[in-house]
Amino acid sequence: MKFFSFLRNPSTPPPQNVTRFLAAMEAVAPQAGLGAYGFRNPDGGCYGFVQFIVNSPQSLTIHRIWTLQPGQGNGAAVLRRVCDLADYYGVELTLKTLPFGRKPHPMSRDQLIAWYERHGFLRSARKMKRTPLNSEIALVARPSPDS
Repeated sequence: MKFFSFLRNPSTPPPQNVTRFLAAMEAVAPQAGLGAYGFRNPDGGCYGFVQFIVNSPQSLTIHRIWTLQPGQGNGAAVLRRVCDLADYYGVELTLKTLPFGRKPHPMSRDQLIAWYERHGFLRSARKMKRTPLNSEIALVARPSPDS
């Protein structure tokens, strides 16, 4: 099978899914400093941000997602775009559900868990994980959009 060719040939480097994912992320949400990406409003400014930690060539941790106006659907828009790119590039996403921002937090930990579950994340112990929807994509790196 062609999908497993990189496993049989140790001289072939593993897929660089995360590298391509982050390049595509920067095209839709320019870097905003400290590893965060800002999703821009049409009239300027940013409506939401996401920050990642790289785990491996196929896995990222979402360190933080935040918006300037919680409860307006901006966080869901950011997470949908992140999940779409993760599916396309075969990237697994993990995270811890910790409320972030000023108290009182817009969502409790239980509400956050339910919110992430609606976006395809599964709970396991203290973390949540989302595998790419197309398992074949997870095995091979897709070409970058500009190649």
